[in-house]
Amino acid sequence: MNPKKIRQTREISITRYQLEGNDMLFHVFLSQIEIKSNLSVENIFFLEEIGAAFDEIELEINDYGKIIKVLNFEELKQRWKAIRAKLAIDNEGLNAEAYMQNITDILKDEQRLISFFSDYKMFGIYFSNLYRNSYAIERKRKLLDCQNILMAERFYPKDEKFETYLIEGMPVENNENHDFIKYDGIIEYRQDQIDLATIEVKKQKTTIMYNIYKKTL
Repeated sequence: MNPKKIRQTREISITRYQLEGNDMLFHVFLSQIEIKSNLSVENIFFLEEIGAAFDEIELEINDYGKIIKVLNFEELKQRWKAIRAKLAIDNEGLNAEAYMQNITDILKDEQRLISFFSDYKMFGIYFSNLYRNSYAIERKRKLLDCQNILMAERFYPKDEKFETYLIEGMPVENNENHDFIKYDGIIEYRQDQIDLATIEVKKQKTTIMYNIYKKTL
């Protein structure tokens, strides 16, 4: 039996701006979100609508590409209240209610929202150009799609051109019961901006891919 493969595609524009001397502010606009799978996934439209609830975000990023503040946090909370009320009309059942309640709980605390936005499922890849280095970087992170298992991730240049970086990951705990088969990716840069990024997490029954493709306007 083929493993389930889920592909999430987001079309976004990112604008960097300056306010009161701070030039690490970014406006993120999501114009489209698409979820595809080789098998049936219930309520794809519902999940896409929830993703679109965060279609306009203002973030402050530090020098290492980490989100440190959501500037329009209060606005997002109010927007979600309106969207949840609309979604609740056509999406009944325990699963839908649990999913919406999870978003509501995340929006109660800015740090939880930052963790949510930092996930590869959301915007975690987009600011990686801020920590490009000529040497390997090792870090630990949790992914929502991996049940928040702590992963050790290695980010390093492919060659001395420093235009292509590779990503490898593995669970921190040496647990023989984990079902990870592959965790790797590639990020390509052009003129200090991400031109292409693909990260694949393959497990015994599921394959998840995160992708960025730069579009020329």
